[in-house]
Amino acid sequence: MMTKGVECLANSEVRELEHGGLRCKLQFNPGRVVSAAAKVDAKSIAARPCFLCESNRPTEQRGIDAGDGYVFLCNPMPIFNPHFTVPTLEHRPQFIADCLPKMLELAERLSGEYTVFYNGPKCGASAPDHLHLQASPLGATPFEEQLITDADNFINWSVTGDVSVGLTAEPAAPAIVIAGGDRSTVLAHAQKVIAKLAEHFPAEPEPMLNALALHTDGQLRVVLFPRASHRPTNFGTDHGQVLVSPGLVDMLGLLITPRREDFDTLNGEAVARIYREVSRGRRELQI
Repeated sequence: MMTKGVECLANSEVRELEHGGLRCKLQFNPGRVVSAAAKVDAKSIAARPCFLCESNRPTEQRGIDAGDGYVFLCNPMPIFNPHFTVPTLEHRPQFIADCLPKMLELAERLSGEYTVFYNGPKCGASAPDHLHLQASPLGATPFEEQLITDADNFINWSVTGDVSVGLTAEPAAPAIVIAGGDRSTVLAHAQKVIAKLAEHFPAEPEPMLNALALHTDGQLRVVLFPRASHRPTNFGTDHGQVLVSPGLVDMLGLLITPRREDFDTLNGEAVARIYREVSRGRRELQI
């Protein structure tokens, strides 16, 4: 499976789009069709073995201890080169409160090299029944490029100091950014923001969101993408529909399109519409 996944990534195509200042890329990668079309309802999940549990993984797949009951695995259907999945050894549900401290710790350990990210159980996670993070090369998406190189223009900061908090400026997908030099302080602020999101947008098991953490130049940044829906209204495989199921990577401006027709026909306006449908609005995030 890994061989097939690496081949799919090597043969993937990338196309750049722009609409009203929104910059994004499409990646045509047929190997990602299983993740994009994954059924994540409770009945479907209960009917299949968990592919992140060690007992169900291929015998050839080996991992590296990540500490605290987590393990680094190569993603068998990668979006990036390299692309890691970081699940817990214990089978337990995807829940950001349980893994946010680990996400920030890993971001510091992988400083300047990798971004660590999380997909909520209803926001792109194809294994919502097993707690896991992912890691990808730092700066590999349009959003990260702007965040790293032009943060003061890219983010409208509302709080500045030891920890700064702000919202992305138009036209990027609406996101809350928490930045600071001390991990424990950044973690505490991120936890407070997530608690407020839970109050304003209650959902089970947690407020819908995607999250990433990255560390560069002594600064730890946490980015939260509060979500309004799992998938766009025209999601599907029929004529006129699109097989794009946004996870964190898509929200960062790298949309994964496993079907050729979507890769060829999607334009900047259509991508902007997808973001509007699955994201919370900026006014909603003034919390």
